[in-house]
Amino acid sequence: MSILGKCPYCGANVISRKFNTKGKTIKLYSCENAKKEYDESEQYVFTADSTCTFRVYSNAFLRWNKKSFSENEMKRLLKEGQTIVRLHGRKGSGEYFKYAIADKEYGVSILWEEEVKKELLSS
Repeated sequence: MSILGKCPYCGANVISRKFNTKGKTIKLYSCENAKKEYDESEQYVFTADSTCTFRVYSNAFLRWNKKSFSENEMKRLLKEGQTIVRLHGRKGSGEYFKYAIADKEYGVSILWEEEVKKELLSS
């Protein structure tokens, strides 16, 4: 478990944890105040003492053929408010770059309308 930065919503630490699901290891980046547990109906819900909801799974961009949202990308997002992610078309056809930002509902979102300037890709 490591601290990646400050939560964009409450200012607490965002931590990285590994866990296994369906035979794969995935990282979860979550605010210390965003605690979840299984309730009596086996639903994974926020606990009564949770005061934040910021959580991002490292496989958040799988549908765009990005295998993992890295700790470095998460650190940059927390520090600068956004990060650049490399995504891939279907069947590996080409790559493209987009900005990812924190999102209250989904944890992280892609800014589809924003173009990433070429000079920013080399930094």
